[in-house]
This record gives sequence, C-alpha cells and structure tokens, in this order.
Amino acid sequence: MSRKGARLAAGLLLGAGVAVAGALRQGLPLGLWRCPLRQLTGLPCPTCFLTRSVLATLRGDLAQAAAWHALGPVLVALALGLSVWTVLGGRWPTRLVMLGSGGLALLGLAYWLWRLWGWGHGLPLPA
Repeated sequence: MSRKGARLAAGLLLGAGVAVAGALRQGLPLGLWRCPLRQLTGLPCPTCFLTRSVLATLRGDLAQAAAWHALGPVLVALALGLSVWTVLGGRWPTRLVMLGSGGLALLGLAYWLWRLWGWGHGLPLPA
C-alpha cells in the first residue's frame, strides 16, 4: 500500500471509529467507571462529563453537549477535522500539534476552574 493510501485508510478508520463509538455508546450505561477525584472529594475532575458531552455532540444535541461540558463539541470537531486533514494527505506538523495540545490542556484547566467557581456559587452540578 502506498503512503498516500495508508493515510487515507488511517483517516477513514479514525472517522469511522468516532462515528461507530458514538453509535454504540448511545444505548450503553455510562456509569461503568467512576471518577476517583469526585468519589474522594465530591468535586468533579477537569474531564468529568466530557464523555457524555462528546456523545451528545455525536447525536447532534449541541445544547445538551454544552450543558455537560463545553469542550466536548470542540474535541469532536478537532477529531473530525484531523481525520479529514489526514484523508486529504495533510501532514501533522509536530510543533503545531504540541502547541495545540498544550493550549487545549490550558483551556481545559481554565474551564474547569471556572466551572468549580460557578458550582461554588450556586450553579447546579450535573448529576
């Protein structure tokens, strides 16, 4: 298989994997693994409710996805964008990927702190 064909196959598999995972998880219970931080402290971790948000995004329910975790739709869009980029033969610049990952991590931390502040000031915590 040529290098371009391998990239095409990898991109298609990534995109199909995201779609299949979303379709399979819609009917399955989500409480299989509990967040250790939330169980110990009662406070959700930065990624709590992210899986539910991604699944709601894959179902097309963006309002519910944003209610669970605002970064869920962002992650779905990034995954789909990267799969399309790969299918079209684009290369992933290592420096850009590293900077983007770090930026996304900082954004996630800031969002988590903002949510903790909101929950401490009367906003309801998702069940």
